[in-house]
Amino acid sequence: MKYIELEIITENEKREDVETILYENEIYTFEEESVEIIDELNQQKDTWDFVDESVLEIDETKTKIRCYFSEDEESLAEKIANAVKNLASVEITTTDDKDWANNWKKYYHPLEIGNHIAIKPTWEEYENKDRIVIDIDPGMAFGTGTHETTYLCLEALEQYVEKDDLIFDIGCGTGILGIAAIKLGAEKVLAVDIDDKCIEATEENAKLNNTLDKMEIYEGNLLDVITSSADIIVSNIIAEIIATMIPELKKHLKGKKTFIASGIITEKIYIVKDALEKEGFEILEIREKNGWAQITGRVI
Repeated sequence: MKYIELEIITENEKREDVETILYENEIYTFEEESVEIIDELNQQKDTWDFVDESVLEIDETKTKIRCYFSEDEESLAEKIANAVKNLASVEITTTDDKDWANNWKKYYHPLEIGNHIAIKPTWEEYENKDRIVIDIDPGMAFGTGTHETTYLCLEALEQYVEKDDLIFDIGCGTGILGIAAIKLGAEKVLAVDIDDKCIEATEENAKLNNTLDKMEIYEGNLLDVITSSADIIVSNIIAEIIATMIPELKKHLKGKKTFIASGIITEKIYIVKDALEKEGFEILEIREKNGWAQITGRVI
């Protein structure tokens, strides 16, 4: 079996634009090498046994991204290469199978978030009685907790989820946000995604965390399958899509309820902020992390 590797090298300031293109093409799992990664490694030298030393040789002004595709996804690899060619140098190579579907696992380790949450990849060991542990196997879906947008959403959920809340998770990915909400005290989560791989990942991760009995998982658009109202809606997608959904989402937040939005690059904060304020939301806070933002709003 062979696999296709798409390597993208871009200036650091264009990284977010490249990643936005990947997300728009439903590519959520990829390798990334940048000066930020090197800084993190220097702070966590006990993990160096798991890291390819070539990562340390990257030009500090550039970010290198690698995506992997099966042979029958060659047209998708070429589509993305064409989409980013004005932002980066691009190379596509075909290579014999070297367990490519599992190579990315070496980059994921247990991660503590906020005051009470810990994300544990299923293949790693971790124990801390003072934290709520969430087991995650991302498969081909987005959401391991390591990406800034997921991290920021988890911090917000820790702050705003109250006992017996009903949560809507739009674009659920691996199900990590809904699972966290239940472990933080929510009574029920309605999780929705348009990608069948995400639905499968959410179901499997819900089983791993014994939360499936409190989750309803739907493939499709939230507004097509749900008629009830939530205490909190969380959505980690991209700014433009979130902004277009806000008028309809408001109908599913009765009373002074909360909307947690992420997947927003900092340059596009205004898109979501303006859309929320136009619909009468109060902006409770805006958090930023490494060029990404999360906005929390409440219906006035």
